Amino acid sequence: MISYLIFLLFFGGGCNTIIAQSTTYNDEKRVEEIQQQVLDIYDKLLKSTVRVEVGSAAGTGVLISEDGYVLSAAHVVAAVEKRKGKIRLYDGTVYTATCLGKNKIADYGLMKIESDKKFIFSELGTPIDLAKDEACLMLGHPASDEKERPPIGRIGFYKGVTNGDYLKTSCIMMPGDSGGPIFDLNGKVIGVCSYVNSAINENYYASVYNVKKHWDKLVNGESFGNIKSRYKSTAVEVTEKEKPFVLKGGKETISKVLSKKRNDIDKAVVAIESILDGDAFKTQGTLINKKGYIIAKSSQIGNNSIQCTLHNGNKIQAQMVGRDLVNDLVVLKIKTREKLNAINLDINSAEKAGQLLGTVSSKGDIAWSGIFGLESRKIKTKDTGDLGVEFEEKENVIVKRTIEGKAANKAGILAGDEIVKFNEVAINIKKDLRRALSKTKPNEKVIATILRGGAEKDIEVVLGRKRVDYMKNHVAGGIKTTKIRDDFPKAFTHDMSILPSDCGTPVINLQGKVIGINIARRNRVSSLAISLAHIKTVVNKILKTTDKKS
Repeated sequence: MISYLIFLLFFGGGCNTIIAQSTTYNDEKRVEEIQQQVLDIYDKLLKSTVRVEVGSAAGTGVLISEDGYVLSAAHVVAAVEKRKGKIRLYDGTVYTATCLGKNKIADYGLMKIESDKKFIFSELGTPIDLAKDEACLMLGHPASDEKERPPIGRIGFYKGVTNGDYLKTSCIMMPGDSGGPIFDLNGKVIGVCSYVNSAINENYYASVYNVKKHWDKLVNGESFGNIKSRYKSTAVEVTEKEKPFVLKGGKETISKVLSKKRNDIDKAVVAIESILDGDAFKTQGTLINKKGYIIAKSSQIGNNSIQCTLHNGNKIQAQMVGRDLVNDLVVLKIKTREKLNAINLDINSAEKAGQLLGTVSSKGDIAWSGIFGLESRKIKTKDTGDLGVEFEEKENVIVKRTIEGKAANKAGILAGDEIVKFNEVAINIKKDLRRALSKTKPNEKVIATILRGGAEKDIEVVLGRKRVDYMKNHVAGGIKTTKIRDDFPKAFTHDMSILPSDCGTPVINLQGKVIGINIARRNRVSSLAISLAHIKTVVNKILKTTDKKS
Protein backbone atom coordinates (compact mmCIF):
# COMPACT_ATOMS: atom_id res chain seq x y z
CA MET A 1 0.00 0.00 0.00
CA ILE A 2 2.82 2.37 0.94
CA SER A 3 4.63 1.59 -2.29
CA TYR A 4 1.45 2.41 -4.21
CA LEU A 5 1.14 5.79 -2.44
CA ILE A 6 4.78 6.57 -3.21
CA PHE A 7 4.09 5.69 -6.86
CA LEU A 8 1.16 8.12 -6.93
CA LEU A 9 3.12 10.93 -5.27
CA PHE A 10 6.15 10.69 -7.56
CA PHE A 11 4.77 9.33 -10.80
CA GLY A 12 1.12 10.46 -10.63
CA GLY A 13 2.22 14.11 -10.76
CA GLY A 14 4.43 13.24 -13.70
CA CYS A 15 1.48 11.75 -15.56
CA ASN A 16 -0.52 14.90 -14.96
CA THR A 17 2.37 16.93 -16.33
CA ILE A 18 2.49 14.80 -19.46
CA ILE A 19 -1.25 15.23 -19.94
CA ALA A 20 -0.97 19.01 -19.45
CA GLN A 21 1.86 19.22 -21.97
CA SER A 22 -0.12 17.12 -24.42
CA THR A 23 -3.16 19.38 -24.00
CA THR A 24 -1.03 22.48 -24.55
CA TYR A 25 0.50 20.95 -27.65
CA ASN A 26 -2.92 20.03 -28.98
CA ASP A 27 -4.21 23.54 -28.29
CA GLU A 28 -1.28 25.06 -30.16
CA LYS A 29 -1.74 22.70 -33.06
CA ARG A 30 -5.49 23.34 -33.18
CA VAL A 31 -5.02 27.12 -33.10
CA GLU A 32 -2.53 26.86 -35.97
CA GLU A 33 -4.98 24.71 -37.92
CA ILE A 34 -7.79 27.20 -37.33
CA GLN A 35 -5.64 30.10 -38.54
CA GLN A 36 -4.56 28.22 -41.66
CA GLN A 37 -8.13 27.30 -42.51
CA VAL A 38 -9.31 30.89 -42.06
CA LEU A 39 -6.51 32.11 -44.33
CA ASP A 40 -7.44 29.48 -46.92
CA ILE A 41 -11.12 30.46 -47.14
CA TYR A 42 -11.02 34.18 -46.28
CA ASP A 43 -10.70 35.58 -49.80
CA LYS A 44 -13.72 33.72 -51.15
CA LEU A 45 -15.86 34.63 -48.13
CA LEU A 46 -14.84 38.26 -48.52
CA LYS A 47 -15.91 38.29 -52.16
CA SER A 48 -19.31 36.74 -51.43
CA THR A 49 -20.16 39.24 -48.66
CA VAL A 50 -22.03 42.36 -49.83
CA ARG A 51 -23.18 45.71 -48.49
CA VAL A 52 -26.94 46.35 -48.75
CA GLU A 53 -27.68 50.06 -49.23
CA VAL A 54 -30.86 52.10 -49.14
CA GLY A 55 -30.44 55.86 -49.03
CA SER A 56 -27.89 56.69 -46.32
CA ALA A 57 -28.65 53.49 -44.36
CA ALA A 58 -26.83 50.21 -44.88
CA GLY A 59 -26.82 46.58 -43.84
CA THR A 60 -25.00 43.45 -44.98
CA GLY A 61 -25.81 40.33 -46.97
CA VAL A 62 -24.20 37.33 -48.63
CA LEU A 63 -24.34 35.97 -52.17
CA ILE A 64 -25.60 32.38 -52.01
CA SER A 65 -25.91 31.61 -55.73
CA GLU A 66 -24.00 32.25 -58.92
CA ASP A 67 -26.95 34.07 -60.46
CA GLY A 68 -27.12 36.74 -57.75
CA TYR A 69 -29.44 35.66 -54.93
CA VAL A 70 -28.51 37.52 -51.74
CA LEU A 71 -29.46 36.32 -48.27
CA SER A 72 -29.78 38.96 -45.55
CA ALA A 73 -31.79 39.62 -42.39
CA ALA A 74 -35.56 39.98 -42.77
CA HIS A 75 -35.42 43.36 -41.04
CA VAL A 76 -32.85 44.56 -43.61
CA VAL A 77 -35.01 43.39 -46.53
CA ALA A 78 -38.04 45.08 -44.92
CA ALA A 79 -36.12 48.36 -44.76
CA VAL A 80 -35.03 48.12 -48.39
CA GLU A 81 -38.20 46.84 -50.09
CA LYS A 82 -40.07 50.16 -49.99
CA ARG A 83 -37.24 51.77 -51.96
CA LYS A 84 -34.93 50.53 -54.67
CA GLY A 85 -32.04 48.84 -52.89
CA LYS A 86 -28.41 48.64 -53.95
CA ILE A 87 -25.94 45.82 -53.53
CA ARG A 88 -22.29 46.88 -53.27
CA LEU A 89 -19.70 44.14 -53.81
CA TYR A 90 -16.33 43.90 -52.02
CA ASP A 91 -14.62 45.71 -54.93
CA GLY A 92 -17.04 48.66 -54.89
CA THR A 93 -19.17 47.56 -57.86
CA VAL A 94 -22.84 48.49 -57.29
CA TYR A 95 -25.93 46.69 -58.61
CA THR A 96 -29.65 47.30 -58.26
CA ALA A 97 -31.50 44.60 -56.32
CA THR A 98 -35.08 43.35 -56.09
CA CYS A 99 -36.45 42.42 -52.67
CA LEU A 100 -38.13 39.02 -52.49
CA GLY A 101 -39.57 37.07 -49.55
CA LYS A 102 -38.69 37.04 -45.86
CA ASN A 103 -39.27 34.94 -42.78
CA LYS A 104 -39.93 37.56 -40.10
CA ILE A 105 -39.78 35.22 -37.10
CA ALA A 106 -36.53 33.58 -38.25
CA ASP A 107 -35.20 36.97 -39.45
CA TYR A 108 -33.84 36.04 -42.86
CA GLY A 109 -34.88 37.32 -46.28
CA LEU A 110 -33.92 37.16 -49.91
CA MET A 111 -32.91 39.71 -52.54
CA LYS A 112 -31.93 39.27 -56.20
CA ILE A 113 -29.32 41.28 -58.06
CA GLU A 114 -30.64 42.54 -61.41
CA SER A 115 -27.77 41.33 -63.58
CA ASP A 116 -26.80 38.40 -65.81
CA LYS A 117 -23.31 38.35 -64.40
CA LYS A 118 -22.01 35.23 -62.64
CA PHE A 119 -21.08 36.01 -59.04
CA ILE A 120 -18.71 34.48 -56.50
CA PHE A 121 -20.95 32.97 -53.81
CA SER A 122 -20.90 30.84 -50.66
CA GLU A 123 -23.02 27.75 -50.15
CA LEU A 124 -25.52 27.28 -47.32
CA GLY A 125 -24.31 25.02 -44.52
CA THR A 126 -25.98 22.85 -41.88
CA PRO A 127 -26.06 24.66 -38.51
CA ILE A 128 -27.54 21.59 -36.82
CA ASP A 129 -24.11 19.92 -37.03
CA LEU A 130 -22.29 22.64 -35.07
CA ALA A 131 -20.48 21.76 -31.84
CA LYS A 132 -19.77 23.80 -28.72
CA ASP A 133 -16.70 26.02 -29.18
CA GLU A 134 -16.52 25.33 -32.90
CA ALA A 135 -14.68 28.18 -34.60
CA CYS A 136 -16.67 30.40 -36.94
CA LEU A 137 -16.01 33.52 -38.97
CA MET A 138 -18.24 36.54 -39.50
CA LEU A 139 -17.93 39.30 -42.12
CA GLY A 140 -19.95 42.49 -42.27
CA HIS A 141 -20.18 46.24 -42.66
CA PRO A 142 -20.40 47.72 -39.14
CA ALA A 143 -21.89 51.22 -39.06
CA SER A 144 -19.57 53.38 -41.10
CA ASP A 145 -19.44 55.88 -43.92
CA GLU A 146 -16.63 53.90 -45.55
CA LYS A 147 -18.62 52.63 -48.51
CA GLU A 148 -15.54 51.86 -50.53
CA ARG A 149 -13.87 49.53 -48.04
CA PRO A 150 -14.34 45.73 -48.05
CA PRO A 151 -16.21 43.84 -45.30
CA ILE A 152 -14.49 43.49 -41.92
CA GLY A 153 -13.87 40.02 -40.49
CA ARG A 154 -14.35 38.78 -36.92
CA ILE A 155 -13.64 35.41 -35.36
CA GLY A 156 -15.65 33.66 -32.67
CA PHE A 157 -16.90 30.36 -31.35
CA TYR A 158 -20.29 28.67 -31.38
CA LYS A 159 -22.04 28.73 -28.00
CA GLY A 160 -25.35 27.04 -28.86
CA VAL A 161 -28.78 27.56 -30.39
CA THR A 162 -31.81 29.16 -28.73
CA ASN A 163 -35.17 27.42 -28.76
CA GLY A 164 -36.11 30.17 -31.20
CA ASP A 165 -33.49 28.75 -33.59
CA TYR A 166 -30.95 31.58 -33.26
CA LEU A 167 -27.25 30.72 -33.17
CA LYS A 168 -25.31 32.25 -30.29
CA THR A 169 -21.62 32.94 -30.95
CA SER A 170 -18.77 35.13 -29.75
CA CYS A 171 -18.42 36.69 -33.24
CA ILE A 172 -19.09 40.32 -32.34
CA MET A 173 -21.58 42.39 -34.35
CA MET A 174 -23.28 45.80 -34.26
CA PRO A 175 -25.68 47.93 -36.36
CA GLY A 176 -24.65 47.79 -40.01
CA ASP A 177 -23.70 44.12 -39.66
CA SER A 178 -27.37 43.09 -39.78
CA GLY A 179 -27.80 40.38 -42.41
CA GLY A 180 -24.08 39.73 -42.53
CA PRO A 181 -23.01 36.10 -42.91
CA ILE A 182 -21.46 33.88 -40.30
CA PHE A 183 -19.53 30.96 -41.75
CA ASP A 184 -18.27 27.66 -40.42
CA LEU A 185 -14.64 26.97 -41.24
CA ASN A 186 -15.64 24.86 -44.21
CA GLY A 187 -16.64 28.19 -45.73
CA LYS A 188 -20.40 27.62 -45.64
CA VAL A 189 -23.03 30.10 -44.48
CA ILE A 190 -24.61 28.95 -41.21
CA GLY A 191 -26.47 32.13 -40.27
CA VAL A 192 -26.96 35.86 -40.78
CA CYS A 193 -26.58 38.64 -38.19
CA SER A 194 -29.84 39.31 -36.39
CA TYR A 195 -29.53 40.87 -32.92
CA VAL A 196 -27.26 41.43 -29.92
CA ASN A 197 -27.57 41.90 -26.18
CA SER A 198 -25.42 44.26 -24.13
CA ALA A 199 -22.74 41.68 -23.21
CA ILE A 200 -19.95 41.53 -25.79
CA ASN A 201 -20.38 37.78 -26.38
CA GLU A 202 -24.20 37.90 -26.67
CA ASN A 203 -24.44 37.83 -30.46
CA TYR A 204 -27.33 36.05 -32.17
CA TYR A 205 -27.55 34.91 -35.78
CA ALA A 206 -30.60 33.77 -37.72
CA SER A 207 -29.99 30.12 -38.58
CA VAL A 208 -30.13 29.18 -42.26
CA TYR A 209 -31.39 25.71 -41.36
CA ASN A 210 -34.83 26.24 -42.95
CA VAL A 211 -33.85 28.53 -45.84
CA LYS A 212 -33.87 25.68 -48.37
CA LYS A 213 -37.15 24.38 -46.97
CA HIS A 214 -38.79 27.79 -47.52
CA TRP A 215 -36.92 28.60 -50.76
CA ASP A 216 -40.01 28.71 -52.99
CA LYS A 217 -41.78 31.08 -50.60
CA LEU A 218 -38.75 33.36 -50.50
CA VAL A 219 -38.27 33.40 -54.28
CA ASN A 220 -42.00 34.11 -54.78
CA GLY A 221 -41.80 37.15 -52.50
CA GLU A 222 -43.88 35.80 -49.60
CA SER A 223 -43.62 37.39 -46.14
CA PHE A 224 -44.31 34.98 -43.27
CA GLY A 225 -43.67 34.42 -39.54
CA ASN A 226 -44.60 36.44 -36.45
CA ILE A 227 -41.97 39.08 -35.71
CA LYS A 228 -43.24 39.67 -32.14
CA SER A 229 -41.97 36.34 -30.88
CA ARG A 230 -38.47 36.67 -32.35
CA TYR A 231 -36.50 37.64 -29.24
CA LYS A 232 -38.54 35.92 -26.54
CA SER A 233 -36.58 32.68 -26.47
CA THR A 234 -33.02 32.96 -25.18
CA ALA A 235 -32.49 29.54 -23.60
CA VAL A 236 -29.48 27.99 -25.27
CA GLU A 237 -28.89 24.35 -26.10
CA VAL A 238 -25.42 23.23 -27.12
CA THR A 239 -23.89 19.93 -28.11
CA GLU A 240 -20.30 18.98 -27.28
CA LYS A 241 -18.57 17.10 -30.09
CA GLU A 242 -15.00 16.47 -31.14
CA LYS A 243 -14.63 18.11 -34.55
CA PRO A 244 -11.67 19.49 -36.56
CA PHE A 245 -12.17 23.17 -35.62
CA VAL A 246 -13.45 22.87 -32.06
CA LEU A 247 -11.25 24.74 -29.57
CA LYS A 248 -12.33 24.39 -25.96
CA GLY A 249 -12.18 27.76 -24.26
CA GLY A 250 -12.37 29.66 -27.56
CA LYS A 251 -10.64 33.05 -27.53
CA GLU A 252 -9.25 32.51 -24.02
CA THR A 253 -7.38 29.46 -25.28
CA ILE A 254 -6.04 31.45 -28.24
CA SER A 255 -4.75 34.01 -25.70
CA LYS A 256 -3.03 31.25 -23.70
CA VAL A 257 -1.37 29.88 -26.84
CA LEU A 258 -0.21 33.36 -27.90
CA SER A 259 1.08 34.00 -24.37
CA LYS A 260 3.62 31.22 -24.82
CA LYS A 261 4.87 32.86 -28.02
CA ARG A 262 5.27 36.44 -26.80
CA ASN A 263 9.09 36.16 -26.60
CA ASP A 264 9.61 38.64 -23.73
CA ILE A 265 7.72 41.32 -25.68
CA ASP A 266 5.74 42.00 -22.49
CA LYS A 267 8.97 43.28 -20.92
CA ALA A 268 8.96 46.10 -23.49
CA VAL A 269 5.50 47.28 -22.38
CA VAL A 270 5.30 50.02 -19.76
CA ALA A 271 2.41 51.33 -17.69
CA ILE A 272 2.15 55.12 -17.97
CA GLU A 273 0.47 57.60 -15.64
CA SER A 274 0.24 61.34 -16.26
CA ILE A 275 -1.92 64.34 -15.44
CA LEU A 276 -4.45 64.77 -18.24
CA ASP A 277 -7.13 67.49 -18.09
CA GLY A 278 -6.42 67.91 -14.38
CA ASP A 279 -6.77 64.24 -13.46
CA ALA A 280 -4.44 61.25 -13.23
CA PHE A 281 -4.83 59.07 -16.33
CA LYS A 282 -3.41 55.59 -16.83
CA THR A 283 -2.46 54.13 -20.19
CA GLN A 284 0.37 52.03 -21.68
CA GLY A 285 3.26 52.38 -24.06
CA THR A 286 5.98 50.32 -25.72
CA LEU A 287 9.77 50.69 -25.61
CA ILE A 288 11.00 50.99 -29.20
CA ASN A 289 14.74 50.92 -28.52
CA LYS A 290 17.15 50.29 -25.66
CA LYS A 291 17.93 54.00 -25.34
CA GLY A 292 14.64 54.43 -23.49
CA TYR A 293 12.36 55.80 -26.20
CA ILE A 294 8.68 54.88 -25.77
CA ILE A 295 5.77 55.14 -28.23
CA ALA A 296 2.22 55.71 -26.91
CA LYS A 297 -1.15 57.28 -27.76
CA SER A 298 -0.71 61.06 -27.61
CA SER A 299 -4.24 62.07 -26.58
CA GLN A 300 -4.02 59.85 -23.48
CA ILE A 301 -0.87 61.45 -22.05
CA GLY A 302 -0.52 64.88 -20.47
CA ASN A 303 2.50 67.17 -20.68
CA ASN A 304 3.51 66.96 -17.03
CA SER A 305 4.20 64.41 -14.27
CA ILE A 306 4.64 61.48 -16.68
CA GLN A 307 5.64 58.33 -14.81
CA CYS A 308 6.44 54.98 -16.41
CA THR A 309 6.40 51.66 -14.60
CA LEU A 310 8.63 48.99 -16.13
CA HIS A 311 7.85 45.26 -16.21
CA ASN A 312 9.90 44.74 -13.03
CA GLY A 313 7.91 47.36 -11.11
CA ASN A 314 10.56 50.11 -11.26
CA LYS A 315 9.03 53.57 -11.63
CA ILE A 316 10.83 56.19 -13.73
CA GLN A 317 9.89 59.75 -14.65
CA ALA A 318 9.58 60.22 -18.41
CA GLN A 319 10.48 63.19 -20.57
CA MET A 320 8.21 64.39 -23.38
CA VAL A 321 10.12 64.17 -26.68
CA GLY A 322 7.42 65.09 -29.19
CA ARG A 323 3.91 64.51 -30.49
CA ASP A 324 2.38 63.71 -33.87
CA LEU A 325 -1.25 64.82 -33.61
CA VAL A 326 -2.20 63.51 -37.05
CA ASN A 327 -1.40 59.94 -36.01
CA ASP A 328 -2.18 60.59 -32.32
CA LEU A 329 1.25 59.29 -31.35
CA VAL A 330 3.73 60.55 -28.77
CA VAL A 331 7.38 59.71 -28.11
CA LEU A 332 8.60 59.70 -24.50
CA LYS A 333 12.05 58.99 -23.10
CA ILE A 334 13.21 57.49 -19.83
CA LYS A 335 16.75 57.51 -18.42
CA THR A 336 17.96 54.47 -16.52
CA ARG A 337 21.10 52.37 -16.16
CA GLU A 338 19.20 49.11 -16.19
CA LYS A 339 19.02 46.99 -19.33
CA LEU A 340 15.81 47.64 -21.24
CA ASN A 341 13.81 45.29 -23.43
CA ALA A 342 12.45 46.86 -26.61
CA ILE A 343 10.67 45.88 -29.80
CA ASN A 344 12.47 46.20 -33.13
CA LEU A 345 10.82 48.67 -35.52
CA ASP A 346 12.88 47.26 -38.40
CA ILE A 347 11.23 43.82 -38.25
CA ASN A 348 8.00 43.96 -40.21
CA SER A 349 5.54 41.14 -40.75
CA ALA A 350 3.20 41.12 -43.72
CA GLU A 351 -0.35 42.25 -43.06
CA LYS A 352 -2.79 39.47 -43.83
CA ALA A 353 -6.51 39.50 -43.12
CA GLY A 354 -7.45 36.32 -41.30
CA GLN A 355 -4.35 35.85 -39.18
CA LEU A 356 -4.83 35.44 -35.43
CA LEU A 357 -3.55 38.23 -33.18
CA GLY A 358 -2.96 39.02 -29.54
CA THR A 359 -2.50 42.19 -27.49
CA VAL A 360 0.46 42.12 -25.07
CA SER A 361 -0.18 44.07 -21.87
CA SER A 362 2.14 45.59 -19.27
CA LYS A 363 0.88 42.92 -16.85
CA GLY A 364 2.81 40.33 -18.84
CA ASP A 365 -0.10 38.47 -20.40
CA ILE A 366 -2.08 38.42 -23.62
CA ALA A 367 -4.94 40.70 -22.63
CA TRP A 368 -7.01 40.04 -25.76
CA SER A 369 -7.00 37.80 -28.81
CA GLY A 370 -8.79 38.10 -32.12
CA ILE A 371 -8.35 38.32 -35.85
CA PHE A 372 -6.77 40.69 -38.36
CA GLY A 373 -9.92 42.08 -40.00
CA LEU A 374 -8.75 44.56 -42.63
CA GLU A 375 -5.40 45.80 -43.96
CA SER A 376 -4.03 49.29 -43.31
CA ARG A 377 -5.91 52.14 -44.93
CA LYS A 378 -6.99 55.72 -44.25
CA ILE A 379 -9.56 55.68 -41.44
CA LYS A 380 -12.23 58.31 -42.03
CA THR A 381 -14.20 59.98 -39.27
CA LYS A 382 -17.92 60.47 -38.76
CA ASP A 383 -17.27 62.96 -35.98
CA THR A 384 -17.68 66.61 -36.94
CA GLY A 385 -16.25 69.92 -35.79
CA ASP A 386 -17.66 71.53 -32.66
CA LEU A 387 -17.65 75.17 -31.52
CA GLY A 388 -18.50 74.45 -27.89
CA VAL A 389 -21.18 77.13 -27.44
CA GLU A 390 -24.74 77.57 -26.23
CA PHE A 391 -27.02 79.93 -28.18
CA GLU A 392 -29.83 82.18 -27.11
CA GLU A 393 -33.37 81.03 -27.93
CA LYS A 394 -33.74 83.33 -30.91
CA GLU A 395 -33.83 82.76 -34.65
CA ASN A 396 -30.54 84.54 -35.27
CA VAL A 397 -27.36 82.90 -33.99
CA ILE A 398 -26.42 84.81 -30.84
CA VAL A 399 -23.98 83.23 -28.37
CA LYS A 400 -25.43 82.78 -24.87
CA ARG A 401 -22.18 81.40 -23.43
CA THR A 402 -18.99 79.64 -24.51
CA ILE A 403 -17.87 76.48 -22.75
CA GLU A 404 -14.54 76.94 -20.99
CA GLY A 405 -11.66 75.20 -22.75
CA LYS A 406 -13.67 74.54 -25.91
CA ALA A 407 -13.03 75.91 -29.42
CA ALA A 408 -15.01 79.18 -29.32
CA ASN A 409 -13.80 80.01 -25.82
CA LYS A 410 -10.15 79.50 -26.81
CA ALA A 411 -10.60 81.59 -29.96
CA GLY A 412 -12.02 84.58 -28.07
CA ILE A 413 -15.70 84.44 -29.04
CA LEU A 414 -17.81 86.06 -26.32
CA ALA A 415 -21.35 85.89 -24.99
CA GLY A 416 -23.51 88.27 -27.01
CA ASP A 417 -21.56 87.78 -30.24
CA GLU A 418 -23.76 86.98 -33.26
CA ILE A 419 -22.33 84.55 -35.83
CA VAL A 420 -23.22 85.94 -39.24
CA LYS A 421 -20.81 84.01 -41.47
CA PHE A 422 -18.97 80.69 -41.29
CA ASN A 423 -16.11 80.27 -43.77
CA GLU A 424 -17.68 83.05 -45.88
CA VAL A 425 -21.09 81.29 -45.93
CA ALA A 426 -23.95 83.48 -44.65
CA ILE A 427 -25.50 82.29 -41.37
CA ASN A 428 -29.04 83.53 -40.75
CA ILE A 429 -30.53 80.86 -38.47
CA LYS A 430 -29.13 78.05 -36.29
CA LYS A 431 -29.97 75.46 -38.96
CA ASP A 432 -27.51 77.22 -41.31
CA LEU A 433 -24.72 76.85 -38.75
CA ARG A 434 -25.56 73.20 -38.01
CA ARG A 435 -25.43 72.45 -41.75
CA ALA A 436 -22.06 74.19 -42.08
CA LEU A 437 -20.59 72.40 -39.05
CA SER A 438 -21.77 69.01 -40.36
CA LYS A 439 -19.30 69.41 -43.24
CA THR A 440 -16.30 70.02 -40.98
CA LYS A 441 -13.86 67.79 -39.14
CA PRO A 442 -12.38 67.95 -35.62
CA ASN A 443 -9.24 70.16 -35.39
CA GLU A 444 -10.17 71.93 -38.64
CA LYS A 445 -9.39 75.67 -38.81
CA VAL A 446 -12.37 77.83 -39.80
CA ILE A 447 -13.21 81.53 -39.91
CA ALA A 448 -16.25 82.59 -37.89
CA THR A 449 -17.45 86.08 -38.72
CA ILE A 450 -19.15 87.59 -35.68
CA LEU A 451 -21.11 90.80 -35.16
CA ARG A 452 -19.95 92.59 -32.01
CA GLY A 453 -20.86 96.17 -31.10
CA GLY A 454 -22.28 96.78 -34.55
CA ALA A 455 -19.06 95.78 -36.36
CA GLU A 456 -18.11 92.52 -38.06
CA LYS A 457 -14.97 90.68 -36.99
CA ASP A 458 -13.31 87.55 -38.41
CA ILE A 459 -12.06 85.07 -35.78
CA GLU A 460 -10.02 81.97 -36.56
CA VAL A 461 -11.31 78.94 -34.66
CA VAL A 462 -9.76 75.48 -34.33
CA LEU A 463 -12.82 73.27 -34.02
CA GLY A 464 -13.24 70.67 -31.30
CA ARG A 465 -14.91 67.28 -31.71
CA LYS A 466 -18.63 66.59 -31.77
CA ARG A 467 -19.07 62.85 -31.51
CA VAL A 468 -21.46 60.94 -33.72
CA ASP A 469 -22.70 58.13 -31.49
CA TYR A 470 -24.74 55.73 -33.61
CA MET A 471 -24.91 53.29 -30.65
CA LYS A 472 -26.30 55.81 -28.16
CA ASN A 473 -29.79 54.35 -27.95
CA HIS A 474 -28.86 50.80 -28.93
CA VAL A 475 -29.04 47.90 -26.49
CA ALA A 476 -25.37 47.17 -27.17
CA GLY A 477 -24.27 50.77 -26.61
CA GLY A 478 -22.08 51.84 -23.71
CA ILE A 479 -18.80 50.43 -25.06
CA LYS A 480 -15.88 52.54 -23.88
CA THR A 481 -14.15 53.89 -26.96
CA THR A 482 -11.13 56.18 -27.11
CA LYS A 483 -11.77 59.93 -27.44
CA ILE A 484 -9.84 59.88 -30.70
CA ARG A 485 -11.05 56.73 -32.41
CA ASP A 486 -10.66 57.43 -36.14
CA ASP A 487 -9.37 59.96 -38.69
CA PHE A 488 -5.97 58.22 -38.94
CA PRO A 489 -3.85 58.42 -42.11
CA LYS A 490 -3.09 54.71 -41.95
CA ALA A 491 -4.22 51.95 -39.57
CA PHE A 492 -5.39 48.35 -39.70
CA THR A 493 -8.50 46.85 -38.11
CA HIS A 494 -8.79 43.93 -35.70
CA ASP A 495 -11.63 42.63 -33.52
CA MET A 496 -9.88 42.56 -30.14
CA SER A 497 -12.06 44.27 -27.52
CA ILE A 498 -9.26 46.39 -26.07
CA LEU A 499 -9.91 49.04 -23.44
CA PRO A 500 -8.88 52.66 -24.05
CA SER A 501 -6.06 52.11 -21.53
CA ASP A 502 -4.69 49.28 -23.72
CA CYS A 503 -3.68 51.72 -26.43
CA GLY A 504 0.08 51.88 -26.91
CA THR A 505 0.49 48.11 -26.51
CA PRO A 506 2.03 45.74 -29.09
CA VAL A 507 -0.07 43.50 -31.34
CA ILE A 508 1.58 40.14 -32.06
CA ASN A 509 0.82 37.35 -34.51
CA LEU A 510 0.89 33.59 -34.00
CA GLN A 511 4.64 33.55 -34.71
CA GLY A 512 5.17 35.87 -31.74
CA LYS A 513 6.19 38.81 -33.94
CA VAL A 514 5.01 42.37 -33.33
CA ILE A 515 3.01 43.65 -36.30
CA GLY A 516 1.71 46.93 -34.89
CA ILE A 517 0.79 49.14 -31.93
CA ASN A 518 -2.79 49.58 -30.70
CA ILE A 519 -4.01 53.14 -31.29
CA ALA A 520 -7.81 53.17 -30.76
CA ARG A 521 -10.91 51.30 -29.66
CA ARG A 522 -13.21 52.39 -32.46
CA ASN A 523 -16.57 50.78 -31.67
CA ARG A 524 -18.17 47.60 -30.36
CA VAL A 525 -16.65 45.34 -33.00
CA SER A 526 -13.33 46.83 -34.00
CA SER A 527 -10.11 48.37 -32.75
CA LEU A 528 -7.30 49.99 -34.69
CA ALA A 529 -3.54 49.51 -34.72
CA ILE A 530 -0.70 51.19 -36.61
CA SER A 531 1.89 49.03 -38.41
CA LEU A 532 5.53 49.11 -37.30
CA ALA A 533 6.61 50.57 -40.65
CA HIS A 534 4.30 53.55 -40.20
CA ILE A 535 5.28 53.87 -36.52
CA LYS A 536 8.94 54.06 -37.58
CA THR A 537 8.16 56.84 -40.07
CA VAL A 538 6.33 58.87 -37.41
CA VAL A 539 9.05 58.33 -34.80
CA ASN A 540 11.78 59.46 -37.21
CA LYS A 541 9.75 62.57 -38.02
CA ILE A 542 9.31 63.42 -34.34
CA LEU A 543 13.00 62.88 -33.55
CA LYS A 544 14.14 64.99 -36.53
CA THR A 545 11.82 67.81 -35.48
CA THR A 546 13.18 67.59 -31.93
CA ASP A 547 16.79 67.65 -33.15
CA LYS A 548 16.11 70.79 -35.21
CA LYS A 549 14.56 72.57 -32.21
CA SER A 550 17.49 71.65 -29.98
